[in-house]
Amino acid sequence: MIKYKLHCELVDIISSCIAHIEKKRYKSFDLFDALTSSWISNLTKKYSLLRRIAIQINAKSPINLHWLGMKKMVHTKLVSDLLWYFSLNRDKDKSRNSYKQVLELKNKGNNMVWGLNFPYTSRFISADSNTPNIYNTTTTGISICEYISQSNDKLAGSVVQEIIESLFTVFKFKDEGHKGWFSYYPGQKAPTYNVNALTAYFLCKAHYTLKFKLVDIKIIKQLIQLLIEEQNEDGSWYYSRLSKGKWIDSFHSGFIIESLAYVYSHGYKSDELYTCLKKAWKFYIINMFTKDGFPKYFIESDKYPVEAQNCAQAIQTIATVGLWLKWNEKELLEKVIENTINVLYDKKGFFYYKKERSFLYKQSYLRWSTSPMLVALKYSELYLYQNDNS
Repeated sequence: MIKYKLHCELVDIISSCIAHIEKKRYKSFDLFDALTSSWISNLTKKYSLLRRIAIQINAKSPINLHWLGMKKMVHTKLVSDLLWYFSLNRDKDKSRNSYKQVLELKNKGNNMVWGLNFPYTSRFISADSNTPNIYNTTTTGISICEYISQSNDKLAGSVVQEIIESLFTVFKFKDEGHKGWFSYYPGQKAPTYNVNALTAYFLCKAHYTLKFKLVDIKIIKQLIQLLIEEQNEDGSWYYSRLSKGKWIDSFHSGFIIESLAYVYSHGYKSDELYTCLKKAWKFYIINMFTKDGFPKYFIESDKYPVEAQNCAQAIQTIATVGLWLKWNEKELLEKVIENTINVLYDKKGFFYYKKERSFLYKQSYLRWSTSPMLVALKYSELYLYQNDNS
């Protein structure tokens, strides 16, 4: 029997989180925003390694360092998550407002693309505040498709078409014959698996939503084939084809599975893809959760860190796979939700960044921690309660 108490708790938590985000006027610091501090940016601008170190110190410090000059801002992913949530929740007024807001946050220029909107440096990329990435672009595209599904906004359909055209203009599809891929950031020379799964999800959802052909079906099949052929034997995926991307984590594994589950259940069925998904699901459920229902961060991790975005993606993955493929892990899903709330939720209306074994990071990162939880908890409501016959 699904717990009525948990259901009521989720409704209250979602309501409190939305109120908190609105109270903050959608602005917050971010996990990776060290370079929004002008003096840190100027001090490190000639040295990419120093920029990476500054970002990681800010992200990993148990002491909140944002007093060093980082800037609060409205983050694209926060607004696209709100658009996604309000659309799933059939809230026409709030979804319309979020739709307008997300269009205002698009990158400067003629292409319909989005990025982090602040400077960022990693082992893979050095980006400025106007550098787009395919993750923000496709998650925004998915949220707009969800908006169209409940609003029937025909003008939004033309925006989806522009996004798809921009994928080819900005992220440059690489045709490798029977498989292919888009760059995560413009100009990258090897595929990142998770965002290519997400791109297949977006393209499939655009077809399903708008009911007409927007891109050659061959492209979607090539993206799917990339994921099938470069899946590890045990059912996992590395982060990237590059040697410096050879790690396995729960968060990216989760949204690859979610993406392929959508693709399979919405018109791109094949025995090969089904086998790929079954292998991935078995690996994910067995290897990426502790016995007491905490999502591991990396495959070699134990319970810690309990990290908000990782927990949100685990909730969303289990719920969407349950909705779309009817693969039932309701008991595990309830454990993950209860653990996440018990460890990370603050009754002021937000989720903490993470809990290590001996320290709780109480920073409130709206786009990293709280808004992904809204979408995840909404999908869990749809799966656990509206479809529950017990």
